Amino acid sequence: MEAKCRLPLAVQKIFAASHCGVAFLGGSLTTGVGASNTAETSWRALFLKYLYRRYHPVYHNQVTEIMGAVGASESFVTAFTMERNVLRHNPDLALVEFCVNDRGVPDKNLVLKGMEGIVRQLLLAKNRCDVMILGTGCRPGTDPGTVDGFVDHSLHRRIADYYDVPFVDIQGYINNALRHRGQNWDDVSIEFEEKDNVHLNDYGNWLAFEAIRNCFEDNVAAFLQGRKKDWRQPVPPPMVSDELQFTRLVDPSRARDVILEGEWKKKDEGLVPWYFDNLLIGTPGSKITFTFQGTAVAVFGLMYNNGLKVNAVLDGKKIPGPYLLHFIEFGKGFVLSHGLPFGQHCLELTVAEPSKRHNKLENPTAQIGYLGVGGVKPE
Repeated sequence: MEAKCRLPLAVQKIFAASHCGVAFLGGSLTTGVGASNTAETSWRALFLKYLYRRYHPVYHNQVTEIMGAVGASESFVTAFTMERNVLRHNPDLALVEFCVNDRGVPDKNLVLKGMEGIVRQLLLAKNRCDVMILGTGCRPGTDPGTVDGFVDHSLHRRIADYYDVPFVDIQGYINNALRHRGQNWDDVSIEFEEKDNVHLNDYGNWLAFEAIRNCFEDNVAAFLQGRKKDWRQPVPPPMVSDELQFTRLVDPSRARDVILEGEWKKKDEGLVPWYFDNLLIGTPGSKITFTFQGTAVAVFGLMYNNGLKVNAVLDGKKIPGPYLLHFIEFGKGFVLSHGLPFGQHCLELTVAEPSKRHNKLENPTAQIGYLGVGGVKPE
């Protein structure tokens, strides 16, 4: 059976001399960590330049970037940020890369919910968006979760197959190229204090781009031959769950359903990363009470070198809360619970006392940016 074009809307936009917005969803591999210049040599930048240089001289189309990638994010975290970071910009094509960041998550059902939530939000957007799922990878033999030491793509492939969207095996492409050229992972890895098992240098980014470009060109060829996926067909019912298709992001600094107790203050807006609107800085004992309607709840905070643990109580029962300490500063989301019965729930977050072992600087705090709700009843 001949392959068909599964990106018909994006290709049609390009051929119609129209604007094509390309969204990028993923973690640090998508933001370009490892590239010498993320605006020039990351696979993301290379793909955008390719679309423009290859097709603009012929069809006079325009291409723009929609940035939805945040380092250290998993799929089920990004599902909560889709409306803020991606959907409001009306993307026509989305490249979704989470295989590496999802690989160590023990709750595989949550991974499937996250990927399905992202794909359904894109396919069911007001302006339907084509999707490519990217299978990034690791240094051979270093992923303990699999027999062969490679990143397991099976969960993400299941979603791609079910929704009939392309899956690009970047891991396989890179390793095949290295093997045929007598090279190894050191040739594509970044130089760090110790061997890096996932991030790519400029050469590695180029190989990742080649894999993505080849997939896109195959879809263009099928389009030109009239072998196109019928995008008018309805999106199938959820394979696993639509819980993370319906999400809501809440800014606790200005939400009516949030009660703040203790010492909270807003961080200077000039120090707030782009993926937060505000950051609330809380001292030990400070408390957030959040009452919500839904089936899942998440917390987004800023990790930093003097961050504190946040204790969590959901509907009167203690649950694991986030620990916002890391030697590198970055935003991080945590899904605290999912699969709850739909209805009203109450989450209480209390900033813990500092740890003598971990908090060795003065005035440690917890910095909270968002609360997230999944399973929101659709309007």
